[in-house]
Amino acid sequence: MLERLTELLLEDEALTDGLSDEEASELVGWLIGVVEDLEDESGEVPQRYIAQLKRLGHEIARIARRYRVPVPELIDLVEQVWEEPSEEPASKPMQA
Repeated sequence: MLERLTELLLEDEALTDGLSDEEASELVGWLIGVVEDLEDESGEVPQRYIAQLKRLGHEIARIARRYRVPVPELIDLVEQVWEEPSEEPASKPMQA
């Protein structure tokens, strides 16, 4: 399954269009790493997670292109707010 997903990500030109080779490689590598982690935990990654990851990748690429934010910084931001499915959600969200 990982090989098929890797092919899908590499063939998705909209995912990497407008990014430098380094940023495109960083983004695709990170997405593949997330899938590998999910696959290790459950043995198989549900299709809905793959669709969500692709959308997340597209949004990261769009923000990087539009606002010239480096892809690694966007990935770091996503990882900071990412909650593991097994973790308890924060008791109260921050409010202004």
